[in-house]
Amino acid sequence: MQNLKQLNTDLKTYLEEITEQFVKDLVQILEGENADYLNGKSKTDIVAYYFEYEYDHLDISAWTVDKSGAIATKPVLLLTQREKQSHNKTDWNALLPEKIWKAASDFQEQHEDDDDFDDWWDEYNEEKYELFENWFFDGWKKASIETESRVDAYFSVHDTYFKTDLNTLQTINDDEIAERYTS
Repeated sequence: MQNLKQLNTDLKTYLEEITEQFVKDLVQILEGENADYLNGKSKTDIVAYYFEYEYDHLDISAWTVDKSGAIATKPVLLLTQREKQSHNKTDWNALLPEKIWKAASDFQEQHEDDDDFDDWWDEYNEEKYELFENWFFDGWKKASIETESRVDAYFSVHDTYFKTDLNTLQTINDDEIAERYTS
């Protein structure tokens, strides 16, 4: 179990190292820099920002929507390309460092038959996602303050019904979000 705790310590350290670039990326998105607008849309059409992460590799996608809920900008991946370039890697480009991914996979293979494995694995993942989500929320707060943005924004695991409203940090579902823009 100690090995898994160390992986989360390593993840926390890594996230702290990339925070400055992450906040810069969020600021660029909020300011509409380099946005690839779809179907003749522009910054004035945007009513909300969506950020979703992949459960396994923590890759973060971002895009905007208009009041009808239609995607207004082409989705972009945050940080993954910078991670790939900064380490001169050509085969690993996920946000979660390869070293952490590999060590967790190795631990799983070595201990999955242990009686306590499920408890260890659940505890590891719970802490990992809590670290990651809190890091995201802190970065969002910094970017929002820097840009003085009060726009609606939502954060979730990829393709889930429930999201976190980034302005209130409360859980909201897709139907409640849709109601905000149709009334």
